[in-house]
Amino acid sequence: MPQFAATINKIGGGVKAFTISAAVKNIEGWETALSDMDTSGAKGMARDLGRLKKLLQAEEIDGEAVKELIGKLGEATVKLAGKAESKNAEKVKQLGEALTAAARQEAPAA
Repeated sequence: MPQFAATINKIGGGVKAFTISAAVKNIEGWETALSDMDTSGAKGMARDLGRLKKLLQAEEIDGEAVKELIGKLGEATVKLAGKAESKNAEKVKQLGEALTAAARQEAPAA
């Protein structure tokens, strides 16, 4: 399973904290982790992560679509945390909050 703290720290660092390859590798780790979960909403999140990966690997990245999908993933992650009965529930919630906050950030001026 990907590391919660590392992902949260990278997200908190803003969009430039991740290279595309690092973001894709991180996404793939979370896709694997979610595919092993039998919690309502996990499969949909895995599909959304696949969409995010495709958006990030596009020749021209659609920043608004990425931002919107990150916000959706943040909300879904917080909901998933509420259903989780594991020791990682609080970390899942923190990850969701970090994603939601990242989606609300303004893009840096060019």
